[in-house]
Amino acid sequence: MNVAGERKADYSVYPRLSFAEAREAAASLLALSGDGAPVEDTLLHRIERFYLREARLLDSERYAEWYDLLADDLFYWMPLRENRFRRDARSEIDPAGMALFDDCKADIAVRIGRLASGLVWTEDPPTRHVYVVSNIEAFKTEDDGLFEVHSVFVQHRNRSERDEATLFGRRRDLICVHGSSFQIVRRLILLSQSVLLTKNLSVFF
Repeated sequence: MNVAGERKADYSVYPRLSFAEAREAAASLLALSGDGAPVEDTLLHRIERFYLREARLLDSERYAEWYDLLADDLFYWMPLRENRFRRDARSEIDPAGMALFDDCKADIAVRIGRLASGLVWTEDPPTRHVYVVSNIEAFKTEDDGLFEVHSVFVQHRNRSERDEATLFGRRRDLICVHGSSFQIVRRLILLSQSVLLTKNLSVFF
């Protein structure tokens, strides 16, 4: 597998969201509930193809091409979830709480550059990935060309002989029209696990 992709990506530094802007983006992602008008079937098919291509790029570690699917003002968030009893009315996720990923596009560039450096011993030999994406639903928003998308994923990894992990989760995205395709503007990753037993998270979701 070619970690760097078929060409070298432009890892320029993009503007970062302020703390307040990031927390506002996190809260808005948590509020996405799929209550908007569903998109037409033809558009849904295009969006499904976009997500299937994204999974294939991640499978084959074509990270430079995957990077192009991210909007310049990306907010990429994987919060920690707290286990609570049903009688506890507090949310299991706090927009201002701890997160496994709380990234902008520049942060993603650093992670990709790290993988491409050849110095990451946890990725040499490389990990084999299988991404499965399903349950894709897309809804209109108040902004033309901006869509709310919900999906489910399975991310299976195997490295060397016995290093194996499978993660399950849901994603809530905001994607925008970009040329003949789309770009990811906001992404919320909700793992079903509250405690991760995997050895590392040198992956993208």
